[in-house]
Amino acid sequence: MDAALIAYLLAAAIRITGLPGVAAAHLPEFVALPARELERQVCPDGGNGCRGIVAYFDRLHFRILYRDTLDLEQPFDHSFLLHEIVHVLQYREFGNAMYADCRSTLRTEAEAYRAQNRYLRDTGQLAYVGFSLRTTDCAGAGLGRLAPGPA
Repeated sequence: MDAALIAYLLAAAIRITGLPGVAAAHLPEFVALPARELERQVCPDGGNGCRGIVAYFDRLHFRILYRDTLDLEQPFDHSFLLHEIVHVLQYREFGNAMYADCRSTLRTEAEAYRAQNRYLRDTGQLAYVGFSLRTTDCAGAGLGRLAPGPA
C-alpha cells in the first residue's frame, strides 16, 4: 500500500470529520484480498450481508481489508479506504461504543458515508455511496439526521 496515498486519505478523513488525528504509522495494516476471500473473512458464516463488500475495518485483528481489484489511482475506488480510515478514527475516539447498539452503529456508518461522499465531491466524482443507509431503521424508528446526506 502506498504510504503517500494513506497519509493523504488520513488527512482528508481528519479534515472532513473533525475527529482527532493519529499518525499514519498508527493506522492498521491494509490487506488486499480477492472479493470472495474478503466476503469469507468478514462473514465466515456465508451471510448475504457481505455480498459486494469493498472494504472493511477488522477491529478484532486491527486491519483494513479491501478488494484487490480496487484501482488505487482512482478517487472513487480509494474513497472506500477513506471510509474505513474514518472507522479507525472513530474506534480510537469511541472504542467499541461505536457499535454498542443499532443507533450507534447507524451513526457510525452515517458519519463514514458522509465523509466518503464529501471526499467524492471534493475530488470531482459524480458518485454517491451509502444510499441504503437512508432506508435502514432501528425497530421502526426513523433515521432523521442520521442518514448520510450532504456534509
